[in-house]
Amino acid sequence: MSNNIFQKHPSSSLIELYRRKNYQGANPFDAKVLFVGKDPNWDINIDVSPIFDLVSDYLTDGVQFWQKHNIHHPFLHPQYGKEGQKYHNAIARLSFGNELADKISFVEIIGFPTTGASSKKPKLFNDYLLSEENRNNLIDLDHLFQDDNKLIFLYWGSIDLLKFINKKTGLFERLKNIDKSKLVRTYLNKVGNIYFHKHFSMGISPDTLMKISKEVKLHVSHTICL
Repeated sequence: MSNNIFQKHPSSSLIELYRRKNYQGANPFDAKVLFVGKDPNWDINIDVSPIFDLVSDYLTDGVQFWQKHNIHHPFLHPQYGKEGQKYHNAIARLSFGNELADKISFVEIIGFPTTGASSKKPKLFNDYLLSEENRNNLIDLDHLFQDDNKLIFLYWGSIDLLKFINKKTGLFERLKNIDKSKLVRTYLNKVGNIYFHKHFSMGISPDTLMKISKEVKLHVSHTICL
């Protein structure tokens, strides 16, 4: 995470890309697997980065990007060396081939681009979270979470975050009664078709990554055979 102040991302180019499509990878309503993050956080200078053309291509068509470059995200490109790589390096260790590009979607609980560390501005983060601008994104996520045919992977901290949203909006009703005391932060915890795991940027274990990879590949293989 960059050290600049947490805020909506100031780049008009990035904002326009998210206005057209506020997810990464495959369309989440068509995808078989969802990885759910907190907010789409980008370096404040990403629009003058040497990889911004790749970022633009990726956000325009993440499936084609993965198939063309054989990496699921532009942060893995050798020209990029800033924050965000740790998260996507962990996902790369799941060893998904680009044949899964149209099966996997990356979605965020906040649906517009941000920059800076949200942990340093929790009130502002909550304002963004519950804003009218983010309302449709939350409604879409709630619909996606009700689709039992998808595998949904959530980082550990999202449990409390989604319960907070439920109290404020009534959304994510199926998650409000999840008992964290019966789950283990460092394990891959399965609750129906939803999985909770340690954050990809927080030292997720090789064992958990292996289990996630296995679950995804089995699920995709099963749905292809149906």
